[in-house]
Amino acid sequence: MFESWENIDGYPTLYPCDRPVVVDTSWLPHSGIRRDKLAMWIKSGGLHLDYEMPGRQLAWVRRADGSWIAVVELTARSGNHQSSLTATLWLPPGAIRT
Repeated sequence: MFESWENIDGYPTLYPCDRPVVVDTSWLPHSGIRRDKLAMWIKSGGLHLDYEMPGRQLAWVRRADGSWIAVVELTARSGNHQSSLTATLWLPPGAIRT
């Protein structure tokens, strides 16, 4: 994933890491639909997201404005746990915790 990134000698801007983190997903928009109004097939087969989810941090990347971005993989499952998707997210530091 990071093979095309080159750090400037003595001034690294990419810090690869591999650690478990908890991801705050409260930044995702809410549908406003009550779950008791949904068909069972939607609840069981649809993507299930909690407010906090386990993830894996892959790196810290320094932005050109001096701030940092956490590169995180997050795997989400369907309500019935039969399907899953893994997304690579770029998040502000406050959206993750160890």
